[in-house]
Amino acid sequence: MSFLSIRGIVIRSVLHKENDRIIRILTREHGIVNAIVPGADKPASRFAYSTKPLMLCDFVLAKSRDFYYLRESEIIEPFLQVQEDIEKLTASAHMLEITSDVCVDHESSGEMYPLLLYALYALTRKETDFRLIVSIFEWKVPDLLGFTADLGSCSCGEASSQYVFSFTSCRLFCMKQACLIKAGSYLYVSQGSVDALKYIYTAPLAKLFHFSVSVKVQDEISKISRRYLVERLEKNYSRMELLANVPVWNVEKPAEPDSGK
Repeated sequence: MSFLSIRGIVIRSVLHKENDRIIRILTREHGIVNAIVPGADKPASRFAYSTKPLMLCDFVLAKSRDFYYLRESEIIEPFLQVQEDIEKLTASAHMLEITSDVCVDHESSGEMYPLLLYALYALTRKETDFRLIVSIFEWKVPDLLGFTADLGSCSCGEASSQYVFSFTSCRLFCMKQACLIKAGSYLYVSQGSVDALKYIYTAPLAKLFHFSVSVKVQDEISKISRRYLVERLEKNYSRMELLANVPVWNVEKPAEPDSGK
C-alpha cells in the first residue's frame, strides 16, 4: 500500500454506497485526484466536514489496488464567509462546476488551481462584488484553455472609440456597417469594458481580482464573459441565474404616516 500527501480544494463530493463519499480534489501538482471516504456521511465521522465542496485541505491518501482512500485530513481554509452568504455560495458553486469540467489533465489543473483559489479568497472580501469575481473567472478560463479573444483594433485597421465584440470571430469590430456585417453575432461593448477585459488577460493573479468597474461595465462584461465561456465549452452554465429570483428577507416596512391624531 502506497501513500500520497496532497493539498487541494474539494470541487465535488458525491454519495457512494450508503455512508461513503467520493471526493474530487483539485491540486496544483497532481491534477485531479479522486478519493473514497468510507463512512463520511455517518454522524460521528471525523471526515464529514473536510469532504464538503469548497474545503481547502491537506489530505493523506492511501492507495489500494486502483483506488485512493482518505486516511487523514486537515482543513486549511473553509471559506466560511462564502458558505454563509447565499450569493457568494452560488457563485462559488458555479466556478467549481466550471473547474470540474475543464480540468482534464495535469496542465489544465495546474493552471486552474491558483485561479480558483484566488477567486475564492476574493469572495471572502466584503468590498468585492461577487458578480465581478465571476465575470473575471469566466473570462480568464477560456484564455487558459487557449481560447484567447482578439481585443486589438478592428480588422479594417481604422481606430475607433466604439466597438462590438463578435462571438463569431472572437474579436472586436468597429461600428462601420461593413465591419458589423463581418462581425456576425455580436454585442456592443464600451471602451471601459474593453479595458477591463484586457486587464483580465494581462494582470498577474495576485492583482487579478483587485479592481472595480462601473455598473454599466459590470453588466457588459458579465454578458460577454458568460456567453463566451458557454460557447467555447459548449455547455450552458445556469447556476448564476438562480440569484435572479432570490427572495429578500427581513425587509422593514416603511413607517405609517402620522395622521395627526
